[in-house]
Amino acid sequence: MTPAATPGPNTGWLRSRLSGLIVALEYVSSATILIMMMLTFADVVGRYVFAQPILGSSEMISALLAVTIFAGLGITNARDEHIVVELVDHRFRALSPRVYEAMIQLFSIGAMTLVAYVLAVSAWHAFETSHRTFVLEIPTFWITGTVSALAAISVISQIAGVYLILTGARIDPTS
Repeated sequence: MTPAATPGPNTGWLRSRLSGLIVALEYVSSATILIMMMLTFADVVGRYVFAQPILGSSEMISALLAVTIFAGLGITNARDEHIVVELVDHRFRALSPRVYEAMIQLFSIGAMTLVAYVLAVSAWHAFETSHRTFVLEIPTFWITGTVSALAAISVISQIAGVYLILTGARIDPTS
């Protein structure tokens, strides 16, 4: 084992659960992307070859896109593999790298928690008002509820990932 892959104190269970969660989120993302591709292909063929587009395809693709984004966000947060643009933060990092990293992680967790909370409130409101999509009349609480749950999973995976990083048991990106 390489030093980066060596689990820290009592992190084996958490590490294996987080790795399993990442794999599950990868399957969800892959499946939704595949469905979106097939639906888009069928809609385009139906529209231009048979003059019969698929009713509500844009609604379905929008919902699937939201699921794909938030499933991918959980993977990115768990692995701490965000795209970073460092324009001025190198000066702050030089002052205290550990404080800088802690502040960045705390800000990220706080922001993602806020997103999950707002989505949960939106899902609850959609449930209470029986709000539905325009074309297919799908209850929107199913969509916002799913995305809210994925956002909450993202927060949990980010907290677990940060804990593993702090204990020296970084998640293997290839797992």
